[in-house]
Formats: sequence, C-alpha cells, structure tokens
Amino acid sequence: MRALGRRRAALVTWAFACASCVVSVARADAGDDLEPGAEEDAPARLPADEPLASKPGYVQLLATAMAGTGLRFNNPYRLSTPLGGDAESVSRTNAYVDLGLAMTLGNPLGYQHGAALRTTVGVEGVGQVVMTPSYFGWRRKGALAAFLRAGIPLVLTPDPTLGLEGALGGVFFFRGGLGVVAEIVGDVFYGTGTREVATATYPVLSGQLGLIGTYEVLP
Repeated sequence: MRALGRRRAALVTWAFACASCVVSVARADAGDDLEPGAEEDAPARLPADEPLASKPGYVQLLATAMAGTGLRFNNPYRLSTPLGGDAESVSRTNAYVDLGLAMTLGNPLGYQHGAALRTTVGVEGVGQVVMTPSYFGWRRKGALAAFLRAGIPLVLTPDPTLGLEGALGGVFFFRGGLGVVAEIVGDVFYGTGTREVATATYPVLSGQLGLIGTYEVLP
C-alpha cells in the first residue's frame, strides 16, 4: 500500500510539472504575437540609425566666415558704384566680411532651432559695422545642410540705425564638421530722410560665400 501511494504521488508530481511547462510555452508564444509597444512596461526601441533621436541635451555650435557684396535698390546719395542713371537706380554695396556664431538645439536628425549673431564689417569705401542677432533654423542630411535666419540688423557705424533681415543658406560638408557655405540675404534699413520722405528705407539684396565649422555636444 505504501508503494502504491508513492507511485501515485510521483505521477501527480510528474503531471503537475508537465502542465507547468505547457503553460510557460503558451505564454511565451502569446508574447511573441503581441504588436510592438503592446506591453506598457516594455522598453522603447529606437531604430539603429537614430541612437540620439529621443535623448535630450544635444547642442550644436556653428561658426561662419564669409565675404560678399550686394545690390542696393535706393541710391539717393549717388553712391560711387551706381548701375543706373537716377536716384532710384540699383547700385552695388561695398564689399564686406561677415563673421558669425550660432547655436542650435533639438533632434540631431531633424529640424533644429537656435540663435545666431553675425558681425558684418565693410572692407572698402566708408567703414561700416553691423551686428545682427537673429533666429536660426537648421536642417542637415548627410553632407548637405540648409538653414534660415530672421533678425534685426543694428548698424553701429557710421550712422546708427536698424532694419529687418531675412536669409537662406546652404552648406556642403567636404569633411564631417567643415564645409562650404553660401547665403542670400535680404535687408531693409531705415535711414536719413530726403525731401520726398521723412524716413527713407533702403532695400539691400546680398550674396556671400565662405566656410562653416560645426561642433556637436552629445548627450
């Protein structure tokens, strides 16, 4: 009788173990069939090529050095380089150099927002210095990048004044953080009035070309 009881206990234990194995396998199969993100406690998975897409703290610093010239569409003082015959004709502005710093925040693989500060210095004719704080938007994809700016140029010399500025630019990176940059800049400056108007406006369209360097601060 004791031997029979032991056999029954062994059979019950073996049956319980087999049932536990079947339940475990069934749960594993059910977990494999769940859609990604179905389990609330499952860790989020990022694509292999976007390791920083969801990590805050990414910062990019940019420095530019460019040279350029422009077209001035109001020439009441008969500048030395007019391209037409009357006061409203187009004239060429003095050549200048433009040095800038910028900082952006956001997804390194998407559109980034930031701020920029440009300093423009005339290198011919009447000396002029302009500083322009502006909003800076940036997007890079591979070796190419595009950006835009919108700011307020502050003319420091020779006659203080201010205006409005908008710009579009493109970059080709021939090395990881070093590239060639080109930019088209549109300005409207407020200046000394004439006999016709109390406050004159001077639209200027400029083009500039130079180098850009970037430095990334990774989170």
